[in-house]
Amino acid sequence: MKDPLSMVRDEVRAIAAYSLLPEIDAPLVAKLDFNESPLDVPDELKDRILARLKARRWGYYPAFGAMELRAALARRTGRPAEEIVPGNGSGELIAAALSILARPGTTLVLPKPAFSLYFQVAALAGMTVATLPLNPPDFSLDEDAFLKLCEKNAPAVPLLCSPNNPTGGTVSREFARRLAEVSPVILCDQAYVEFARPEFDLLPLLDAVPGLVIFRTFSKAFSAAGFRIGYAVARSPLVDELRKAVLPFNVDIAAESFAAELLSDPTFSEESVAAVTRERERFAVALRGLGASVAPSGANFLFFSMPGVDPARLRRHCLLNGVRVRDLGTPDLPYLRVTVGKPEENDLFLRLVKEFE
Repeated sequence: MKDPLSMVRDEVRAIAAYSLLPEIDAPLVAKLDFNESPLDVPDELKDRILARLKARRWGYYPAFGAMELRAALARRTGRPAEEIVPGNGSGELIAAALSILARPGTTLVLPKPAFSLYFQVAALAGMTVATLPLNPPDFSLDEDAFLKLCEKNAPAVPLLCSPNNPTGGTVSREFARRLAEVSPVILCDQAYVEFARPEFDLLPLLDAVPGLVIFRTFSKAFSAAGFRIGYAVARSPLVDELRKAVLPFNVDIAAESFAAELLSDPTFSEESVAAVTRERERFAVALRGLGASVAPSGANFLFFSMPGVDPARLRRHCLLNGVRVRDLGTPDLPYLRVTVGKPEENDLFLRLVKEFE
């Protein structure tokens, strides 16, 4: 009998599926591993969302094209609704973008470390990957070297994450303009941009950089990771091609009702972002006070190392005490990533770091 796996592409078999490490069986006290919002949607807002959803006809498909949501996003972003593609999380849209750009020989160019999902969707699209290490301890990007790497690997598709996951670093609008001189298309994952300074928002570049595609999500600033909703913004005709790679009815009525209600009154998300940003600065100062090297962050998390401390052992110590963080380091880069949680959760984590031996 022939092996069915012989039909699976080699580059797909060579990668590991996105997965989570098995967790220690310990009570969960603080979940600081997935960059989720520490603040839940208020009950009053939940009731309005549920009322909106209850009024929908559940037996019907969502309205084709999610026009209500696109109109709400157009008001928020200042871009025409025709330039917006909603999706089942921003990850779906990044995968769709790579699927339409993966011509034979195309290389995806990434700073490193980078979100592990990028490598998976690149393999599924049949693209090779070239990376440029970021420079510790601040994990800045060598912009000239990145431009040269794109030129060397042409045809190349650069994918920037700004603020970057897992380091928290950002790229400037000026660099995006320079990158447009060597790359016809630039992908930028801005899942965490609400937590960064306004000048790192790349949306204002869309008119000047027609090959720019920006990805956003409701998972972080809007406390909506459980609903899986994101969107891409790009100019025509590129956005028209991207829409071809997205399945019809990909945004369900629950997610659309949630997003539309949140966008109608942004007060909660704005207050949530302000609270997390303030706490991030306090948290970073306290962590540095314990001797940690903490990368500058424009996101809702911190990327840090403790000199002389094995990150895997520290993570295990936290797990045994009910605190989850992510070990995203390598032997050459022994770093952990910790989400900015509630002040009491962050204080518990700081205490665990302080007492760790």
